Amino acid sequence: MRPDSLSVLFYALPAVAAAIPTIPAYVLLPGFYGDTLGVGLAVTGAVLLAVRLIDVVTDPLIGWISDRSGRRKIWVVLGAIIAGVGLWHLFSPPDDPDGLYLFVWASVLFLGWTLFQIPYLAWGAELSGDYRQRSAITAWREGCGLIGILMAGAIPVMMMIDDRGAEIRMIGLVTVIAGAITIGLLAWKVPDPHHLKHLSGISPARLPDFRSLMRNRLFVRLLSAWWVNGLANGLPAVCFPLFVRYYLQLDSAAENILILLYFAVAILAIPVWVVMAGRFGKHRVWCGAMIMAIAAFVFVPLLGPGDMAAFAVICVVTGAALGADLALPPAIQADVDDWDRYRFGGDRTALLFALWNMANKLAMGLAVGIAFPVLGALGLTTDITPTSTALIVLILIYAVIPVVLKTMVIVMMWRFPIDASHQNAIRRRLSRRTVTLQGAS
Repeated sequence: MRPDSLSVLFYALPAVAAAIPTIPAYVLLPGFYGDTLGVGLAVTGAVLLAVRLIDVVTDPLIGWISDRSGRRKIWVVLGAIIAGVGLWHLFSPPDDPDGLYLFVWASVLFLGWTLFQIPYLAWGAELSGDYRQRSAITAWREGCGLIGILMAGAIPVMMMIDDRGAEIRMIGLVTVIAGAITIGLLAWKVPDPHHLKHLSGISPARLPDFRSLMRNRLFVRLLSAWWVNGLANGLPAVCFPLFVRYYLQLDSAAENILILLYFAVAILAIPVWVVMAGRFGKHRVWCGAMIMAIAAFVFVPLLGPGDMAAFAVICVVTGAALGADLALPPAIQADVDDWDRYRFGGDRTALLFALWNMANKLAMGLAVGIAFPVLGALGLTTDITPTSTALIVLILIYAVIPVVLKTMVIVMMWRFPIDASHQNAIRRRLSRRTVTLQGAS
């Protein structure tokens, strides 16, 4: 099945709405609650890590239910509604929220996000079985996501909002409106291949068989690489506002400009990565992008207060690498899903993407759960002039540890065995198997 361009566009558009609150949720919100609203860095880090640990249960369960139900649309719409409620309360807090308020509404937001995100990712993998078109579909989705992130960064700049609370509330409002429009178009116009697979006789796995998942070494290898890379990206992401404020000593306007630059370059780089992946292979191009990010991060310890121009160059290089991080690994995961169906039988696309989604969220939760308590214990946000020890640790968490982690991912992925020819062979065998099943029925 090869979807038309309009279906791909309507499939990708909800990623705009889903991505608008990404920077506030992952980057700005921890500092906003922990520092500005006075919840405390240690409490905020512990709460957000606890919310991520809940995903260990909910993500696989939702993935399995989505596979068994024979539907993707209903879960995407339901998840969007729940996430909207949680987002509104989390982004419009009272003047003195406590850790319980943060825990409750963060849990609602991320439960809805899971209900939306897992079937949505699986839906994209099922729209096409072509090696190159999968990269294109993923690129459209992640490109739309980056547009949403850019919108989030542009809102305070265009509306001249200099208050963090007002900025976050406005982002929440724009997200709800954009989500209602784009998800409505998705549910109306995009076919549900998962339902068609059920009608053609391809049945889902009856129960989540984690033992066979662990025997799928390609999936375990890719999932591990994705998790480690998620941690490598999560540490600098959650520390970004602290690094800009306390190490570079720049104001919030400069912070917004740097965020916009970072994600704008990522959008521009995605088509380049997709073209290169079609020629050289997704896993090799992804590794090349990580090497580029490492080369940029090694210069971070050389920066000093006020070095905005030099840091902007680093943001350009790492932003370009982010385009590959977003576009290529999910496309590789879709190919691994083909291998899983061929090797182990049954359809568990959403379950695989549930574990994929869970790994990413756990990586982000662990990033804030590690970084914030450590930096809080060193008094980073309580000292007028941070100690040299606090700044050294901030540099280690922001730049040095991610370099080590990305090096590990490169080692894991450089010789990954699925390329275009391998994946095409798997698809041909799956097609013959489907024909056989239909003939037997």
